Amino acid sequence: MKVVTRPPADGLPPVLVFPVGSVASSGVHMATPPVASRLVDLSAPALLWRRSKQVALQANRLVRWVATPERWPRPLLASTREMGVLLASHTVDMARADAEADPLLEAGKQHNLRLAAPAFDGLLLTPDRPLSFWRTLGRLTEHAGYRHGLALSGGCLTPSIGGGICLLANALFELTARQGWHILERFGHTMEAVPPPEGALWGMDATVAWPYVDLVVAPREGPVRLGARVMGGKLRLTLHGDAAPRTRSRLWSEDEAVLETPEGPVRTNRILRRVEDVSTGALVEEGLVAENRRRLLNPEARKRTCLTCGETECHARVEVPGAQGGRP
Repeated sequence: MKVVTRPPADGLPPVLVFPVGSVASSGVHMATPPVASRLVDLSAPALLWRRSKQVALQANRLVRWVATPERWPRPLLASTREMGVLLASHTVDMARADAEADPLLEAGKQHNLRLAAPAFDGLLLTPDRPLSFWRTLGRLTEHAGYRHGLALSGGCLTPSIGGGICLLANALFELTARQGWHILERFGHTMEAVPPPEGALWGMDATVAWPYVDLVVAPREGPVRLGARVMGGKLRLTLHGDAAPRTRSRLWSEDEAVLETPEGPVRTNRILRRVEDVSTGALVEEGLVAENRRRLLNPEARKRTCLTCGETECHARVEVPGAQGGRP
């Protein structure tokens, strides 16, 4: 299988483009991100140039939504009277288990997740009607009720309106990848701000940034109704269909490595998947679903945000109302 790498723009990840007919889903876009430069190291002109490129990418994606509605369809609710077979579920804790979490940003993240989950609850999805994270959720703004939570931007941990929403994208990616869904678009994080749960398959995450860094997935069989609820401090996702699934899948990791770089240790791996027919065991598809390259942060670095870093001259510094000395 030939894989073409599209060169990265400044501060943006390259994209692996799998050709039609490869073992990966047709039209897949997966990112192998470089280690990002820190925003504090950028000059004011460089930061302006970076933001200008982001605006151009945002505009390009919004135009493509209109030009290619079949790839990014408008959200549509499924009938509650049909699709009564539970296909799969996935539950994650919203609260971080490590001691490095900032209380103010943690509270913002959990508020944001409670606000966002209903947008995904009850969606109708089919092989021809994929789920786009941003097409479903829309832009995260203060006017819509979102608060500051932790986000990763330009090599820094920064407060951001809607921050922490990646936990929802992570959960959607893991659930659908394990169900054998087509992963049409997925980007991995460039830094590890939160230690993964013990025993988890590393690299099962998806970062999102409005609207061009998206997660786009489609069921292999359909129709499917997606459920998304926040209950008792946990985010629970469910998939319901009208019959038991005809395929099963297995995921595993290859090429695990930790590289020493000037920016610190960088962990890499590749996540592969085998999809089989349930009744016969015949191979349906086998291939790459995620490729990861992520800078690992030590506990002190995981505490360092705009609320605590003291970099008052940083052009990208974010001030959070109500934060005093990095604490609410």
